[in-house]
This record gives sequence, structure tokens and C-alpha cells, in this order.
Amino acid sequence: MLIEERKGLVLAKLGNRYKVLSTVPSPDYAEAVAFVQVPKDYCGDFLQDASKVRDDLGLEAVVFFTAAELPDSFVSLSEGDVKVAATVAMTPQTCIGTINVAVVVNRPLSKWGMADLLRTATEAKALAAVDSLLRCNGRRSPGTVTDAVAILAQEGDGEHYAGPATELGQTAARLVYKAVRAGDRYDLFQRIFGLSRREFAGLVKRLFEKAPLPAGEEEILSALEELLKDPNVWALLIAAAELDAHATSGGIPGLAPDEHSADTPRIIIDELLGAALADYIGGFKAVLTTYWVERVKKDGGIPELEMFRDDVLSALLAGVYLRLYERIYGR
Repeated sequence: MLIEERKGLVLAKLGNRYKVLSTVPSPDYAEAVAFVQVPKDYCGDFLQDASKVRDDLGLEAVVFFTAAELPDSFVSLSEGDVKVAATVAMTPQTCIGTINVAVVVNRPLSKWGMADLLRTATEAKALAAVDSLLRCNGRRSPGTVTDAVAILAQEGDGEHYAGPATELGQTAARLVYKAVRAGDRYDLFQRIFGLSRREFAGLVKRLFEKAPLPAGEEEILSALEELLKDPNVWALLIAAAELDAHATSGGIPGLAPDEHSADTPRIIIDELLGAALADYIGGFKAVLTTYWVERVKKDGGIPELEMFRDDVLSALLAGVYLRLYERIYGR
């Protein structure tokens, strides 16, 4: 597979003619895969526009559209007879974006084998999206609203099976998963909280309105980055995000989704999770600071998140505030 890149376009030339099975309208046979950048508000006629792309290239190609920057969002991986090319665009907390995946197999597959591999690739793409904490309306999302997957295999009858129990399926699933995870450019912090790191710094500044500290935005970000170097901190942040996702879909036995959204007082583990993070960051002083942050939040100005993430956000705000206080005034 020969990759040609230029602004707004990535072209993967296959060198031979391949059979195609795709979730987007494509020719039955193709000699290339084209990833084309379109405007974020694109709402054109895909069939007509994809046909024009093929005419301009002078190639029979599977055409994918993406609003992500090209070639920056492009990922290509290969192993044995399998090559995967993908573009990934997943926004922080919504299902808007596009994941495009092409799996090229240098061996023949029957029509059933191609369908089985399409299933396998789609499942791997979905698993990668879930593990990237992609959310749609607060729930886990297996992808975005405009994802597309294409399988390209050599001509001729071949293998009928390409599921995850086969060597071919395992290889393809592994490469698709790696490509989607590698192509995800969004900050995991932003996907967890719906806040950029600078927006988080803005929340710390609001705490200064109640208890001033002589610290600027860059100092706040430095304190945050120091905490986020620790995988133990990340583990608790991710745990909170996953608990909220489970609770939203009714996945925590005995906790109804409407109770979760109302932050029912009979659930206390969310507070314990926040206290655990605060205690890890700064001991009892950080736990007390977290209680203070919770009181400040009730005055408004700091957003309320879902049950579990809300408490770890308070703990993280408290941890950063305490770190700054100790830097300025000592322990």
C-alpha cells in the first residue's frame, strides 16, 4: 500500500484490484482508498461528490469523507497480510465526528468472509471508541454518527470466516483497535469532565474569589499537570467516568438512572471516591479543602457534573488549590 499525503487528502494506492464490501456507497472493486477532508458543516450529496473525487483521481477508489484535519488525523498500520488505514475524529463528550476505517487483506475472501471481517472490524472500532470514553448523550458510544468501515480483499473465492477466533480476524481487530486509539487526538481529561485544562484553571480562579491566592493561569496549569503525571490520579478519574456511564444506562444494580441523575442521597460511594482522591493527593488537608470546594460550588459558578465525576472534580480542584497554597505559603 503506497500512501500519498497532501493537505486535505490522503490516498492509499493498493497496487492491485481488490473486491470491496463497505458501509458507504463504493464501487464493487477498487485500486485505492481516498480519505478526503470536507467542511465541518458538510451536507452535500455523497454519491455525487465521491464520484467526482474518483474522476479527479482517475482511480476506482473507496472514498471516505472526514471533517478532521488531513493528513494529521490519518493512521496506517500493517501486520502480515493485513493493512489498516483510518481517520479518527471524536469530540470530547458527544457522538459527533467520524471514524473511517479501511481494512485491506492481501488474500482472497468469500462474500461471507468479507462480511465476517466487516463485523470484526466494526466491533474492534466500537471497542476502541468505548475505551476512549466516547459518550453520546451521556452514554457509552460505539462510534460517532457518521462512521464508515470498508473491507478490501483480493479477488477470487477464499476463506469464509474472519471472526475474532481466526488468525485473520484477530490481526485485523488488533490493528483497527490500535489505529482508532492512536488516532484519537482529544485530551482524555476533556473527555472525562467536558472541560479543557484551561477551563479547569478558570474554575480554580473562581475559588480564588472566596480565598485569594497570588497565582496565575500558568501556575494553576502547572499544578494540574503535576497531578496528572500520576497514573493513580488518572485511575480514579476514569473510574468516576465509567461509573457515571454504567449508572446512566442502569448498569449499577439497585441504582435507577433517574436516581443517579438526581444525585440521590442514599448513594455515598461517590463522596467516598472523591475523598479517596483528595486523601491521595494531599491527605486530610485536601479532604477538608474538598468539603470547602463543595460549599463554594453551591454558590454557583462551578458546574455540576454527574454524580461520580462531580465529586472527583471537587477533589481535583481542592488538590490543585492546596498544591498552590503550599507552594506559596509552605506546608
